[in-house]
Amino acid sequence: DDLYLRSAGHANAMATRLRTALEAGIADGSIRGVGFSQETQANGVFATLPAGFADRLREHFRFYDWDAANNEVRWMCSFDTTEDDIDAFVAALEQELSA
Repeated sequence: DDLYLRSAGHANAMATRLRTALEAGIADGSIRGVGFSQETQANGVFATLPAGFADRLREHFRFYDWDAANNEVRWMCSFDTTEDDIDAFVAALEQELSA
């Protein structure tokens, strides 16, 4: 029943939601110090963060460094990522950056 396509499409849509929310925060100034290192073409968002910030954020969310030397991280979305998950992550990112 094309479950794999629906699952992949949902994961990709959640990555797009994450990227769009971050871009909006960067544009309005509520998110500072975050940049994108690669295009978002599937279910992953690759970003650069201020030094030391990833470890603070990782206290609440699980994600990996992609290139630690450049403060680049990889945020992955999956079939079970919800819009609320994305919204909570973006809110936490904004809060941590303003701390």
